Formats: sequence, structure tokens, C-alpha cells
Amino acid sequence: MNINDYEKKLFPTYEAFAKTVRFILKKALLAAESLPQPQSIQCRAKRIDSLWRRLTENGQLDTQILESDRLDLAGARLIFYTNNDVERFLESRLISDNFEVEEDSTRIHHPTTENKEARYRAVHYTVRLREDRLRLPEYARFAGLRCEIQVQTILNHAWSETSHDILYKSKLGDGYGERAMKGITSRFERIMDKYLIPAGFEIQKAQQEYEQVLQGKELFDKDIANLLDNAQNNNKRYEILLGLKDYAIPNDNDLPATYEGLQGPLLRAVKAARATEPVPIETTYGNIDGYTADLVTRLVVEIAEHLRYADVTGTLQLLIDIYRDEPNDAIRQQIVNAVQKLSEYKSDVYNKVGPMFQMALVDYLASMNDAEVDSVRPVALTVWTEAIQSDITGEKWKARSVVLSTGAIPASDQLREVRDKAIKALFAAFDRSTDDAQKRTVLSALDAATRTPHQAQYSNELLATTLKDATRIVNFVTERAKALSYELLQHLEHGFFYDYPRAKGFTADPQNRFGCQAEAEALVSAIFKFRDIINADDRFVRYKVLVGFESKYPNHWTDEKFAYKADEYRRREANRYIDEINAANESDWFDLIARCAETKLEDSATFPIFGNFIRNLAERKPEVADRFLAKALDDLRNFLPGFLTGLALSGRPDIYERILETELESAKNFTGIARHLRYSDVKKPDFAARLLKHAIDRGGSVAVIECLLFALEHYGTEKIADADTFVRDALNFLNDRKDPRWVSGAWYLEKVTKFYEELTPERTVQVLQNLGYLRQVNYQVERVLVRIAERQPEAVWDYFGSRLAREAADGDDEERFEAVPFQFHGLEKELSKDPQLAISKGLSWFAQDRELFEFRGGRLLSSSFPNCATEFAAALAELVKAGIDTEADFVLAILRNYCGETSTYVVLKEIVSRFPDDPGKMDGVRSSIDRTGVVSGEFGLAEAYRVKKKSLTEWLADERPEVKAFAEKHIAELNLMIASEQRRAETEREMRNRSYDEDDKSDDGVDNEGER
Repeated sequence: MNINDYEKKLFPTYEAFAKTVRFILKKALLAAESLPQPQSIQCRAKRIDSLWRRLTENGQLDTQILESDRLDLAGARLIFYTNNDVERFLESRLISDNFEVEEDSTRIHHPTTENKEARYRAVHYTVRLREDRLRLPEYARFAGLRCEIQVQTILNHAWSETSHDILYKSKLGDGYGERAMKGITSRFERIMDKYLIPAGFEIQKAQQEYEQVLQGKELFDKDIANLLDNAQNNNKRYEILLGLKDYAIPNDNDLPATYEGLQGPLLRAVKAARATEPVPIETTYGNIDGYTADLVTRLVVEIAEHLRYADVTGTLQLLIDIYRDEPNDAIRQQIVNAVQKLSEYKSDVYNKVGPMFQMALVDYLASMNDAEVDSVRPVALTVWTEAIQSDITGEKWKARSVVLSTGAIPASDQLREVRDKAIKALFAAFDRSTDDAQKRTVLSALDAATRTPHQAQYSNELLATTLKDATRIVNFVTERAKALSYELLQHLEHGFFYDYPRAKGFTADPQNRFGCQAEAEALVSAIFKFRDIINADDRFVRYKVLVGFESKYPNHWTDEKFAYKADEYRRREANRYIDEINAANESDWFDLIARCAETKLEDSATFPIFGNFIRNLAERKPEVADRFLAKALDDLRNFLPGFLTGLALSGRPDIYERILETELESAKNFTGIARHLRYSDVKKPDFAARLLKHAIDRGGSVAVIECLLFALEHYGTEKIADADTFVRDALNFLNDRKDPRWVSGAWYLEKVTKFYEELTPERTVQVLQNLGYLRQVNYQVERVLVRIAERQPEAVWDYFGSRLAREAADGDDEERFEAVPFQFHGLEKELSKDPQLAISKGLSWFAQDRELFEFRGGRLLSSSFPNCATEFAAALAELVKAGIDTEADFVLAILRNYCGETSTYVVLKEIVSRFPDDPGKMDGVRSSIDRTGVVSGEFGLAEAYRVKKKSLTEWLADERPEVKAFAEKHIAELNLMIASEQRRAETEREMRNRSYDEDDKSDDGVDNEGER
């Protein structure tokens, strides 16, 4: 068809076709009750003068295929009132349900660099009538005809119509008015940018806010409390609570009154949720997991946190009631975090009510009896801790940033009263504590009262308050010092030691510039009193020499550099203690040593001095060590390796051998014996073999693990005979019990080279079988696998193959099994050495798990060949050349894990050239190219698509026509994706800006950045 045919014969047909499209759209919209109705639906056949002008501009006036060159000969335009209406329509399937849509011809008009920032905004679809309509006589004449459907808002429509008439249809011609027309063009651009686009978003925001108000009102009218009480399952409860949080609460006129009536129903909803099993949610695509009690509870806590200032004590009681019976530790922590937000000093609140909220919370806890408070101890500690803080914080949220502020709380009588009450409550909680762990948490809370603000200037009055409170706390623990454990005394002395220099600095101020010299002197005096009282106990002094890493000694207080000499001092003192042990005081020393051993390990620095002390004692006084071991309880027997190592070095081999045999026969501490053999210079290979046999016979997994580590570390040395058999037996035992814990102690060992060098295939099978019991391959396991892969890479590939098979078989196992780690940290260097081996293994896995291979085996192969190395890409390309459909699908499943890296293009082009007519494979190629990984910035995804588009330009020079054609088509598709993403991101940004616009302005009309 040419332009003459269109003008003389087909114009009426296209005009009728456009009216038909409009008729179908109108009927479909009327039937779709959930969709917004447009302001109008226009239609037209393209006028001859307009068509002639377009064809002339494009050099197509002589075209004989007009119907292909111009897809808008028939046109319909849907004009909606608001952006929201457009979005809802576009999200529906109304056009695709009623027409055949030519996806390649869909256009999103939006200001982007791709369309030279043209201001016109709309979405254009090219459609044809569906086959079922064309079979009807009244529609048959429209077969093969295309219509362009345009979708836009009424604001964009007004702009496009006006600008089109003035700019596009200008009758001025060349040589006149050029400067004026440039000004008019700029004016139209400014109208769009400055007025129409903001107006459209303002209307969109207003519409959204009104819809939220309506949704909230609907819930409000239905009586939310009654709805919650009558909800039959957790799905319904969650739906009601979500509506309450998102719609009802933000628009309530009297939140305190509403919240008062909601507290009971919210608590009942949590209790009912805990007693209700989840119910699946039915969807069009099948059932999905329903909401659990945990999700309902978390949402209730969020609501309470959101409403916290509407009723602070009511919120505290609600959170206490939820906390008291909550079995999930993570949710309990969420509740404690909510209590912290409720109790903390916030500048915007403090400026209105001062510390009254903190006072109310502290008083509320004081009204409860001790048992009630102790049942929610973490909650109470949080309230008291926040009440004695000296920092006050605030935040100001903007559309693109948050301003965090911190300052010092103004000192006042009310503040001192709140602190006094909270400190008294903490003192009482300390006295009610039943163990050191509870006492430590109270001491940690009390520490807040001694600290000045971290990042703010503060008044002398606040400084004096913290010094007084610190003195009060030191005096409190001093009164109880004789009843406190050595561990707590050591911890307290360590803390007070670091408080001392600060206080001392204020005492040395002759001008008393800070007005707190007397308070500082009182604190220094209190600290010295505490120090002197606890160090009057010689037993405690010896304890802190032998145990712990927080110990402070006399020279610490007078010599600033003593910290560098402290370990030497401790070792010297420990050796002196050994010299002091005699028959007269042996019993006392045993009691002290046993007490030291009872200390619970908190850090690897807790026992080094004590361990060396035990070893040296056994070496220098073996008879004493013998007697100590004979009456030692479990805590002291944990130091058996030190005893044995010292005895082995002593001049009493008889004692050493006797104890060694006694320990072996008693079977009380095989692990300790194994550690002695492992870490000492003793060479007893026969005894080691007996030890392993005894450990296996007694079922001692930890002891067998320690024996295995001993064998790995000393493989091929005189310390172990027949090491291979030793390892075999240990692994057999552990494999029978599916116990791979030895890995955590083996991965970092540097002296196991001999083991890996002589590792036989049989032993490799055992090791990998054991590692297969692990639910995840972490960096520790990977280090072991690296050493195996250095000599037996195929075994490691098979290991992962078995893990993949297990993952496929387990399905949705509750306890998560991860066959392959997210990424390797060294293993890839070994696995990538043989691409052909990797591909052969991958093909076998693909045959067994084709559907999910991309996420399992494909991810493993991509992790093993990061960035799709050249050798791997070449091997995959050759596989595609020589293979059939299966090989191409296999390759695509791997390549989709690379996020479109250009190194994959050599393979993707090979697939395009071989399978250009296979839609599935072409979709796979597009998916491989388009994946982006992590992007950043508001328009990060659009920019990533631009990078993809640019990278495809080199495809256009490919000699294979199929590759060039694919690139041309996909570049056009990427342009559409860029416009769509730019449009989405811009909308998100503009709506976010309008969510914060009122808060960004101060009362005088100046925004927070100082611009009017």
C-alpha cells in the first residue's frame, strides 16, 4: 500500500478500525469495575496532510509498504485524569486481553537521553484484532490492520496537543521567526518541567492520601477491636493489623483515645495468634504459606512502637504483656528494642515534656512488685538504663537523607530525680540477682550513669551529676565487696581503674574551672577505698594474677607504662607462687587452684597464665601435682593436658606413666590426653593408638576428633604409627555418627601438608563423605577442599555433585541445606584449572536437575569460573557449536549467573547464530545480557541498562546476520526498558519527595538546607 491507496481507498477503513478499537476499549473498561474510567477515549485515522509531512521528513514518500512503515495509521488515545489512573490501567491486562499486542512496537515516551530528553510522555501500544474477533463478519475487513493505542494523563494530553499544533504544525516555514520558535520551544519545555509534571505528581499524591484515608475510615467504621477479636486465623489478623498500621493510625484524629481502646485487642490478637496454626493462603497460582504467630506478634510490636508516645505507660504494659509469654528470642529482642525507643531521650519529645516520659516509665515499674519486674528483667533494665543516660538524640528525615543529631541532656532537678529513682531500682535489682551474669547486666546498666555525653558539649552541672552518681555506685559495690565473686571484683576494679584518671584530672584543677573538684575528689577516694578493700584479700590478689585478662596490680595505678610489663609481672609472680607451695599450705593452694579452674571461660585470654602455672607446677613439683590431680573435680581436670605435659618434663617419669595409664583406664578425660599428645613433645605412638581405640569403644566423639586432629598435625612423624590406619578408624567412627566437627579445628593447621600429600583415594572418599554431612560449605570447609583439589579435583567436583543431588532430594527441608556457597574464597583457583572436567560434570548434573540447574549446578560452575574466564568461555562456545538443544540450554543456565558480563558474549553470540528461531533460547540470551547484579543510585538500574545497550554495539559489526539482527532488536528493547525504569524511578523519587515536603520546611518558609 502507498499513500495514494491510503487516501483514495483505505482511509475510511482505517477510520472505521480506529472507531472499533475505541468501542472495544470503552466496553472493556466499563466491564472492569476495579479499573479507573478515563476522561475520554479519542480515535482517528491519520490525516493525509499529516501523513504526507511525516513520510517526507523520513524520506519515505514513495514507500509501497506504508502499512509497515507507519504503524499509527489508525490511532486511539486513552486520556486518564491522574498518574495513578494511568498506572492502574497499565498494570492491568485489559489491552493484552482484548487485542494482539505487538511487543516489539510498544513504546514508552519519557524524557531520556535515548530520545533526546523529549518532553512528550505517554505509553504507546501497537495492536491488532484477535483472531476470534476477525472471524466475525463485521470485523473481517480489519484483518492485518494495526492501531496505535496511546495512554496518557489529561495534563500530558493538553501539553502534547497544544505543543504539537504550535511546534510541529508550524506554518512559518524557513527563514522567519527562528529565534522566537526556539523561545516558544523552551517555554513549552519549562511548562512541562516546572508546572505540569509537578502538578501531576501533586494530584497523584493527593489521590493516594485520600484513598488511604478512605481505607482507614473503612476499618474505623467496622470497629477494629471487634474485627481483631473475631478474626478466625492469622492471615485475617495480619491483614487487619496491616490496615491499622498503614491506613487507620496515620489518619486518626484522637490517637490517645483510639490507642487506649486498642491495647486490649492487640494483646488478645497476639495470644490468639500463638494458639492458631498457620492457614495456607489460596492464590491463582496455588497455595502459599500463611502468616505465622511470629509475624502477627512482630506487627503488633511495630504498631505499639509507632504509637508509643500516645500512651507511654500503656505501651510499656502492652510490651511487657507480650514479652512475658513470648517464646521466640528474636521477637523478645525486638520488644526490648521497642522499649529502648520508648524510653530513650529524644530531642523533639524532650523539648515539649522534658524527662516526664522517663519519670512515668520508671514510676510505673516501681508500682510493680519485685517478682513481676524480675519476670521481665531485660525490659526493666532497658527502661532504667535509658533513664540515666546523659545523651539526647534526634533525627530529621528527608526524602534523600536523614540528619542525625546528638547532644547533652540539660541538668535539672527533674533529671536528677529520674536518675535517682532509676539508680535505686538498679541497686535493688542487683541485690535480687541470683548469679554473676545477672549482676553483670545490672553493673553494665549502672555504668551509663557514670558517663558524660560522647559527642556533645555538656554543662558543669551534668558533669557534677555523673561524678556524684559514679561515687554512689562505687560506694554501693564497696559495701557488698566481701560477698562478690572474684570474677566480679576483677571486672569492677578494671572498670574503676579507667574511671580514676578522669576523676583525678578534675582534682588537679586549682581554678576549679568545671566546678566539680569536690565531687571528683569524692570519687577518687571511693575508688581507692574499693581498691584497698578488695586487695586486702591475698587470695584474691593471687587469683587475679593467675586468671583473667582484666587484672590490675599495684604498679598499674602509679606507672602508666606498666601495662606493657603486666604479663611479665604475672609470670614472675606465678613462678614465685610455685616456690611458696609447701606441705603446710598445700591444701590452701589446692583450694585456690580449684577456684581458679572454676572460672568460666569468657575469652581466650582468660587462662594462658594459669595453664602455664599448672604445667610449671607439675614439672617442678610433680608430687604436689600428683596429689592435686587425685582429688581434682571436673573443672580442674579440664587442665589435664598441662598437668601431663609438666609431668612428662619432670624428673618423675613413674608418676607421669602411672597417671597416663590411670587416665586412660578411667576414661574420664580422653580429650585431655589427646591434647597433651598433640601439643607436647612426647612421642608415644603405641599409646596414641590405644587412646583412639578406647575413645572409639567408649563412643567419645570429642576425644576421637581430638585424636584425628593429632594425627593430621603429626602425620608421617614419630609421634604416630600407621597414620593412615589411625585416620581411617577415626573417620569411620565419625562418619557412622555423621559428625564433621573436626573441620573447625583442622582448617587452619599449617602442619598437615604431609597428610594431604599422601592422601589416598580411599581416604579422600572418607573425608568427603564426612564433609557431606555439613549443611553449609563455609570458609573452613573450603580450606580443606582446596588442599584436596590440589591433587584430586575430580573428587571435589563429585563431592559437590552429591551435595547438589541431596539438595534436589530434600526440597523444602525445614533445616536449610545449602549445597553450594554463595561464592568461593580460594577453591575456584583449583577447580578452574580444568574447564572440560567441570563441563562434563555439569552436564551430568543438568541431566538430573534441568529445571533448577541454573540455581544449583549452574551457580557452582559460575562460582568456579568467576567472570567467565576466557578458557571457560571458549570451552562453552565450542560445546554450543558441537552440541544440540541440550548443550545450549545447559550453557544458558550457567551464563545467567554472570549478570551479563561481556566475557560471556562470545558464547551468547554462538547461541544466537545457531538457534535464531528458537524463542526460548533467545529469551535465555536476553536474560543473560540483561541481568545486572547490584546497582546503586535512584536511576542505577536505568544506567545499568544503558551500559548493556552500549556493550551490544560491537554485536552490530558481527559478520553473522543473525547476531546483528538480534543486537538491533535487543537494543530497541533496552531503550524501552530504560524508559520504563526511568519513568518508575522518577515517580518513586517524586512521591518520596512529597511524603517529606511538609517536614522539610521550617516555620519561616526556609527549608533545612537554608534555601528559600
